[in-house]
Amino acid sequence: MKKYSGWILLIAGLMLGLSTNAFAASGSLKVGYFDANQAMVQSQWGKKVVDELKREHERVNNELEEKGKTYKAARDEYEKKRDVMDDKARNRKQKELQDMAVEMEKLANDATQKYNKRAQEVRAPLYQKVSEIVTRIGKDEKYDYILERGSLHFANERDDLTKKIVAELDKSSPK
Repeated sequence: MKKYSGWILLIAGLMLGLSTNAFAASGSLKVGYFDANQAMVQSQWGKKVVDELKREHERVNNELEEKGKTYKAARDEYEKKRDVMDDKARNRKQKELQDMAVEMEKLANDATQKYNKRAQEVRAPLYQKVSEIVTRIGKDEKYDYILERGSLHFANERDDLTKKIVAELDKSSPK
């Protein structure tokens, strides 16, 4: 059964390749491409999203740095005094430091998860709008295919729709 499915896939691939070559030879195949990341980063909407995420990232980093400074100060103090501490006090302080380290790690993980979730939330409408714009351009300008640049190995610049998508995205940017 596997032998036959391999042949079927090979034949289907050849037929697709031949049909695409026939379209290209007749001049009726219209293919465009765009760079989704550039379209989003260059648009006003995308710039707002990037700025919002940067501010959020800085806020979280500042919070983590403060916790880190507190931990470092407590650890440094312990290092200075540990030789004069009795076993009970030393063990208690080690436990406190260990708890602080665990709390910092948990805080960092929670912050990363929240940041990633927030990033997805703010980017989702932007991705959706880019998809709508690409679909509209494809239909209005009668493209057969519009590809995202990340998967291309070569493309003519005349077929790059990124600037057009940025312009359309700027028209629909939320206020």
